[in-house]
Order: sequence, then structure tokens, then C-alpha cells
Amino acid sequence: MNNGFSIGFGGIVPTNFGVKGSHKAQPSFAGLGSITATDLMSTEFAPGLKFKGDWLDFIGEPERNFYMVISSPPGHGKTTFCLKFANYLAQNFGRVIFFENEMNQSRTKRIFEFLGENVSSRLDLNFSSDNPEQIEKVLKTGRYNFAFFDSIQMSNLDEKELWKMKKDLFPEMGFVAISFANQKGGVRGSIVKQHQGDITVVFKSPGIATTVKNRFGEVGKEFEVF
Repeated sequence: MNNGFSIGFGGIVPTNFGVKGSHKAQPSFAGLGSITATDLMSTEFAPGLKFKGDWLDFIGEPERNFYMVISSPPGHGKTTFCLKFANYLAQNFGRVIFFENEMNQSRTKRIFEFLGENVSSRLDLNFSSDNPEQIEKVLKTGRYNFAFFDSIQMSNLDEKELWKMKKDLFPEMGFVAISFANQKGGVRGSIVKQHQGDITVVFKSPGIATTVKNRFGEVGKEFEVF
């Protein structure tokens, strides 16, 4: 039975989730306690994002409320990759907020010029919200479908705060968390961040993004940034 909701990341999300979105948390399995297998099989799941071209090959068709974790050493292209991805989402799937706490405005503009793409009017850049309280206030406006955090360290977010924000406060939003890399090139900090995410992307070499975890497609896929 379709009651206007479908199961997504961490719970149940509206099947009519659109560009405007909502910041109100929806009912989740945790709140319901349990569900029968027959009820599960009769539940209508939210459709995936119909990516095309290079994005389809790299990621697949993720749920609208996907959670991606990205890491790389400095200068390998993670911000360039994320601005390109954010612009693609804004052009095709909804409104995006990009919390930019590593690059200033002039450097961000140069990256867009380097990409040579038409910048979407549905992509907003925030250069001033560098703590959880300010970020949460922006997200609670209900304007956004997707949020990027560059980086979680410079945004003063720890993994527990970010997970609570994603799971409990904004479960219907897509999140992209950008993290510093450790000495081995993986996500700096607890392994929890990687396990919580649907997709993990690392940069093993400059300009080449690689999926090392993907619940919506193959791992080992590469995306050439520059």
C-alpha cells in the first residue's frame, strides 16, 4: 500500500519528494520498532536519481537521500570534483547548498571557470557557516535537496554530529561530506564515516576520483577531474 511515503536512507521518505523539499524528519524504522517482511515487500521505494553519461557510469542511480564521503590529499581535486558534481545535481535534480570553508570566493570562481560549465542558479555557495549550529540553521530553511560540506573538518563537524544531522534531522536530503585524507589516502578519522556512507570516493592520484564503496553501482570506477 502506498501511503505517500517510501523507504529510503535511515527511514521513510515521501514518494513525492521534489525540488522544494522539507527539513522535517520523517518516521523511521527505529521509531516504528520493526516491520514485517510482507509489509516491507509491499512498500514502494523512492525512485533513484536518473543520472546520465559519466555520472551514471561512475555512481549509478543513487537514492535522492544518498550519503557520499569523499577524501583526498591536498591538491588532488576533491573540491573541483565536488563543485562539478554539485552543479550537475543543481542543473538536473534540485537545489544544492555548498558549504565552502576551504576555498575563498575568488578561488571557487576560478574552479568554475576551469570547469567551463554553465553554473546553475539552483546552486548556492555558503562561505560563512563554519559550525554545526550555523549549518543546521541554513538547512532548516527547507530550501535544499542536497548539501555539500567542504570540508567536515573545516566546518567543525565531527562524525557524530554529521551522522545525527543526516539520520535524524535531514534524512530526506542527499549529503556529500568531504574529508581530509589519512596517510594511506583514506578518510581521516574513524572508519565509521566510511561505513555510514552509501558511497565512498578517494583520490589515489591527482585528478582521478575512484569509488571504493558504492551501494548503487560498481566499485573501482574512475572519474577524470583534470
